[in-house]
Amino acid sequence: MDYLSLKKHVGELAAMLADRPLIARAIDCSGRSFALQLKRKGGGRASLVLNLDNPDQGLRIAETASELDKNSSLVRTANRLLIDSRLMSVELAGSEAENRFDRVVKLHFVVVDSFFGNRSDYYLFGEFTGRIADVFICDAEHKILDRLSRTSNNLIGAVYRLPESAPVLDPFKASVQQLSTVFAAPAAEWKSRIGAISPVLHAALLARLDSVGREFASEEFVRLLADIEADRQAYVYLAADKVLAVSGYRLDHLKNAECKVFATVNDALNWVYQNLVAARRLNERRQHCIDMIAREVRQKERLLEDQRALLAKYTDSGHYRHHGDLLIANLYQIKLGSRFVELEDWQTSQRVRIELDPARTPAASAQRFFNLYKKAQRGIAEVEKRIRILDADLAWLREQLWLAENAETEADLLPDLKALDPASPGRGAGRKKSGGHGSRRRPDFKPVLDIEGCRYYAGRNARQNDALTFQLARRGDYWFHANDVPGAHVILRKAEGEISEADLYRGAVLAAWFSFARASSEVPVDYADVAHVKRIPGGGPGRVSYTNQKTLLVDPAAASSLLAASQKS
Repeated sequence: MDYLSLKKHVGELAAMLADRPLIARAIDCSGRSFALQLKRKGGGRASLVLNLDNPDQGLRIAETASELDKNSSLVRTANRLLIDSRLMSVELAGSEAENRFDRVVKLHFVVVDSFFGNRSDYYLFGEFTGRIADVFICDAEHKILDRLSRTSNNLIGAVYRLPESAPVLDPFKASVQQLSTVFAAPAAEWKSRIGAISPVLHAALLARLDSVGREFASEEFVRLLADIEADRQAYVYLAADKVLAVSGYRLDHLKNAECKVFATVNDALNWVYQNLVAARRLNERRQHCIDMIAREVRQKERLLEDQRALLAKYTDSGHYRHHGDLLIANLYQIKLGSRFVELEDWQTSQRVRIELDPARTPAASAQRFFNLYKKAQRGIAEVEKRIRILDADLAWLREQLWLAENAETEADLLPDLKALDPASPGRGAGRKKSGGHGSRRRPDFKPVLDIEGCRYYAGRNARQNDALTFQLARRGDYWFHANDVPGAHVILRKAEGEISEADLYRGAVLAAWFSFARASSEVPVDYADVAHVKRIPGGGPGRVSYTNQKTLLVDPAAASSLLAASQKS
């Protein structure tokens, strides 16, 4: 977005935020972006999203913003300083009176101490300048307290300075003669000599001059600025679902591109995000998550294969003891220094060849076989334990894989497995004692179904499952999970009255629907009072054991009509 479009957009935002909303909190979002959640007068909610990634680089007001499981420094700083502050103003940081045409937006926040009445002022500067975009939080003296991207030359602790710029001609105050002098120069120089001429505006001007001639550049430029000033719409130009431009004015040089028209620049940015950016980012992050989990699955499968081979070896260790017994029974036949001996096996009545260590006595060779047998027997229990752990790890990972494949939003996806810590299962000593639970803010769960006084919640990844079962749920709520297949935790909470069989049936249907067995016609679903569901010590988030459960056989297809009816209501 160029300067003129941003100027128009900021004017629209200033009007939209004239009620001076309170800041509820800051959250991390996808890519290089974060959001300030707003409390509007009258109880309304919204999110002010600041994004440094193209094609929706800039700031916009959205109904909601997708929160990711991140914890960036800037968001921590914003939550420390700006919660319950009031957003006083939104404006361009540069001054046209000073011939500044910077794509920098300045937000002013005021915090008033309710007890002492002390006032603190904070400023947020958003530099929406392409690759080197950044966001800064500053104090009243514009001293930088934190920054988002660390791409600009403004450093934490220094006083914020606008990007350096060369002296330019003010296009809005310049005379026709001054403009004529500039336009007499080669077209490539126009952008560096006249303020606010972006590549987009430059291309739009050249398109106009193709029909009237470059000798009329000054006059046509003045008319173009007047048309832009009078334009009350916003535009998104597309080619093959790729955004060519988001603009606050019509771009005639892109007349062959697909054009979508909006009432405001904010509407245009929200459309770009919802219809193009969000889907692309979701697909990219989903594939990354799938690849990450699949690698872990393959590694666990290889380990499991090795352990099963070792178990087979240990299980087939009885011949060691038998060889020892044969040697003890035939010590008199064995010569010292022999490399092997052939003895009659009393079990099979056949002769058996036994390899010997010539450096050992026959009795020592027998003891060696007894020791090998004892070692194998001790190893069986340890290997069986490893196999149980690996089997559980694989079940958990396959569940995460299925959840990732069926994620509907970025927030539904796991962060890095290693960042989860215990979600890298089977690592034992490397895990934190806390198991990684409860260290992050509980997700803001909304019921997937609200019917007849019952609210049903479903987790969409390991963290959500864990938070749902162990933070949101309380005694008396019911927990559901499809038996022996990957799937979501489903929680049933009833506001009042006894939970009926119909209530339980709906919970089981939803758990079957949000599971790997969705395509089956009959799925066993376990359910229990949430009080009987426990975390597996040292396990990853969402890994549970449960007792006192009952099982229902249900058809997952029944959930589709339930969910459809809920969405309509």
